[in-house]
Amino acid sequence: MKYRVAVALILTPIGVKAQTSEAPAKAVESPTKEKNICRSMATGSFMATRVCNSAAAWRKFDGITADGAQQTRDVYRMTTIGVPH
Repeated sequence: MKYRVAVALILTPIGVKAQTSEAPAKAVESPTKEKNICRSMATGSFMATRVCNSAAAWRKFDGITADGAQQTRDVYRMTTIGVPH
């Protein structure tokens, strides 16, 4: 029985990938990692929380918060037009 298994294993075709000395068509480059920028943010408690993000994430965050602040100012201006101070 052992002899039959050994013969079967020897005669079974095994797929072997041909090795070539060519370099791969496209080398995978590791993306350049951006340096994290950390900020202290007020989160509603007495202690500020340190938050770290990439520069791109902080630009997006700053844009969102600036838009929200501008919308608040616009609403305030619409409600106070014509009202004496």
